[in-house]
Amino acid sequence: MNMNLYQLLKNDIRASIQLARSYRLAGERRLAVQFLNDAAESRRELLEVTQ
Repeated sequence: MNMNLYQLLKNDIRASIQLARSYRLAGERRLAVQFLNDAAESRRELLEVTQ
């Protein structure tokens, strides 16, 4: 497994969740959902890398 890719995906998940939270607090529900979907996609990719 490529540790650099692993770390990049983890960072991407964290950033997407943080952006989703910020947009949700600002009342931008659609954008928040989009970033949560991005986090879910990155999580799926991370699971593929670790298997």
